Amino acid sequence: MFLQLNWGILWPIINIIVFYLLLRKFLFGPVSEIMEKRKEMISKDLMDAKAAKDEAAEMKSEYEESLKAAKDEAGKIVSDARERAKNEYHEKVRRADEEIVQMKENAQKDIEAETQKAMAGLQSEIAGIALMAAAKVVEKEAGSKENEKIVDDFLKEAGV
Repeated sequence: MFLQLNWGILWPIINIIVFYLLLRKFLFGPVSEIMEKRKEMISKDLMDAKAAKDEAAEMKSEYEESLKAAKDEAGKIVSDARERAKNEYHEKVRRADEEIVQMKENAQKDIEAETQKAMAGLQSEIAGIALMAAAKVVEKEAGSKENEKIVDDFLKEAGV
């Protein structure tokens, strides 16, 4: 039993080997190269996406810090405005109190001046009445110098 070589099977095997070598040279190499480039491109895109994500996270952090600073500044502005309003309120109340005190003093001075004026008017009226009473008692017309002396004496006795 000899082993016989069947040449009919050998040619397809040789064709398959040659075809494989050709595919390897012209197809598998470029396809592998394209796949490697694609892998690198995807890897680069993933790294770029990660960098963009990190940058976005950093920007978000900065934004939150800015927002917090703005809120703090707004709170400070409101607090300062309240303090100024409170101080202005107290200043206006103090001025109003001073004006009231001044008005009371002016009213008191006016009252005293009117009282003095009324007293002077009453004194001259009393003096006139006293002069008439003295003239009736004496029943004579007295001169102007005598009238003044009588009035002065009467006022001294009356305590005015």
